[in-house]
Amino acid sequence: MIDIGANIGSYSMFTAGALGRFTLIIDCYLPNIENIARAVQIQRVQNRVVLVHNALYSKSGEYMTLSKAMPSEIELRETAQQNITSEFVVQTIRFDDLLPILIERKVQSVVIKIDIEGSEGFMCETGSKTFDLIDIQVIIMEWGHGFRKWHRKRYEFMTLFFTERQYIVTDAFCNQLNLTAWETTWPGDIFWIKKINFKNNIC
Repeated sequence: MIDIGANIGSYSMFTAGALGRFTLIIDCYLPNIENIARAVQIQRVQNRVVLVHNALYSKSGEYMTLSKAMPSEIELRETAQQNITSEFVVQTIRFDDLLPILIERKVQSVVIKIDIEGSEGFMCETGSKTFDLIDIQVIIMEWGHGFRKWHRKRYEFMTLFFTERQYIVTDAFCNQLNLTAWETTWPGDIFWIKKINFKNNIC
């Protein structure tokens, strides 16, 4: 399991604790990481969890400022103006930067849950190598109604990225969605499922 935008860690602790699966957790907000770290210690699943305090972006090593109103929203400011010790400042990574962790843990197939307030496209933009080398069977993704309008090109790119890699998109009830209606009728939560898994062992 890769949990990007873990928040309080509900998905992560279920997969690492109840299911006993390796879980890679990425979150941009330091208090979230600290809270999940405590939960990991309480449940004694340290050997199955890797925590990464970074934000996905198009470049590695940039500094992002988090909105104090909603810590999961991020905006880029000049690096020279950053107080890098603030909990509202986070360094960026590309999705492919996480690949060595997966290789070291001998991860061959994985499910991704991603909810990062309109920044989901950076996973696709910077993750081609990971998608080529790791069998990513399902991506559970927020498909924000406002964000898909504000960042139209980003969402259009994601749709093309997944369809070119032979993914089918469904709602939570495994109803296949119309690819041409991504901007209008798709629900707020969607599932990208590899065609080879669709109907066989997932839906």
